[in-house]
Formats: sequence, C-alpha cells, structure tokens
Amino acid sequence: MKTDNKNIDAGKVVALRSAGWRTERIAAEMGIMPEAVEEALRNHAEKPAQEQKRKAEEEPKQEKIVCLSATELREIYEKVAAIGAREALKTFEQERKKEYSRRADKRLRNTKLLLRNYHMLKEHAENSVFGRTQMEESAFDVLESMMSMYDNEVIIESIKRSATRTAVIVSHIETMFGLYDAYCDKSQTREVDMRRYEVVWDMYMADDVLSVKEIAKKQHISKGCVYADLRVAIERLTALIFGVDGLYRR
Repeated sequence: MKTDNKNIDAGKVVALRSAGWRTERIAAEMGIMPEAVEEALRNHAEKPAQEQKRKAEEEPKQEKIVCLSATELREIYEKVAAIGAREALKTFEQERKKEYSRRADKRLRNTKLLLRNYHMLKEHAENSVFGRTQMEESAFDVLESMMSMYDNEVIIESIKRSATRTAVIVSHIETMFGLYDAYCDKSQTREVDMRRYEVVWDMYMADDVLSVKEIAKKQHISKGCVYADLRVAIERLTALIFGVDGLYRR
C-alpha cells in the first residue's frame, strides 16, 4: 500500500467519501493506508478555512471615517484645552516649588558660609577705608548677588573686593543676631532658645569661638544636642538674614 501522502489523489478520496464509501473501502480501492484517507479528508476540510484566512489577511483594511459636527468639535477642543491648562499649571507649580526649595537650600548654605567667615570679614571691614558715598549698596543687594554664585571662595572674594559690601554684610549679620537674641529672650521656651542662641554665638560670633566639644561641656549637653541646636539656630538666622521665605519647605 502507498504510504506517501503527497502522491495521494485527494480529489478521488473526497469523491468516494461523498459517494458514501467507508474509510477502509477507500483505502483498499486506492491501495493506501486508512490513516492516509483520514488525513486527506482533514486536509480537504481545512483548506477552505485556510484560504479564507489568507484572503482576509491580503485584503486591505478599510479605514473608518468619523464625522463630527461643529458643536462636537468645539466641545473636544474645549476639553483638550482645559486638560492642557491644568497640566501646564500643575507643571508650573511643581517647578515653582522646586525653585523655592532650591533657593531655600542655597540661602541656608550661604548663611553657614557667612557665619564661618564672620571674623575674617569683620577684620577686613575694620581695616578697610571707604567714604560715606560708598555706603549705597544695601544688604539685600549683597545677599541677592550671592544667590547667583555657587563657589564659596568666589562668594567671599566678591564681598571682600568691595569695602562697602564687607561693612554692610558684617553690620547686617550683627543686627540679625541682635534680633535673634531678642526673640529667644522673649520666647515661651526661653531656656531652650537662649541655649541655642548661646551655642551658635559661641560657635561663630564670640571673640574666642569654641569647638562643638567645648560647647557641649559648657552647656552640659551632648555633642549631638549641640549639632541639633546649631541646625535650629541657623535656620532661624537664615529667615532673619535672608527674609522669611528663606526657609520655604515643600
């Protein structure tokens, strides 16, 4: 019997099946295996479905055209515009908060920079010679110019280059320390706030500045408490030196 299914006359197999012949009889008539008869019949049955699928894949997809009225188009435009406006405002607000936060961090760093260099700037101001006509630049002008610089040495040198700037900024720092002293003295938590004032004064402003270890011993507190007091005190001084928006937080 034939076993090569490729040489089987599938048309004859289908015709004999249509005439009512059983699989075994068709196989005997054509000299093939019964399994070959069944396979030929299956292939014949699947061919129309495969052909139909092939044609469907070859046929170009038809594009659907949606027609909208002028009113519907206007409603869509208005919705899109509203969504766009909301997203634009949201983005603007996020960027605004980032900018405020960036400036707040910058002001805090600049406050620490001024405190660390206070004695050097004061000495420089006392040894500089300048007349009344030079005293036109305000503390605000000096502080604002610091915001556009990012190198600590450049910031300090820019202040020292001008005798006016040096004197103005030293006077401003001392005045704000005076205000901070008054605030702490009248605080409801006077004992804690006055300790913080003394800690930051001894750290930066005293004629003989102290180390963290020496301050801890003087105040009878831990070094960790000294650092915590410095953080709070410097934040409040930043608000005084640069303005209340200097401590903006997200």
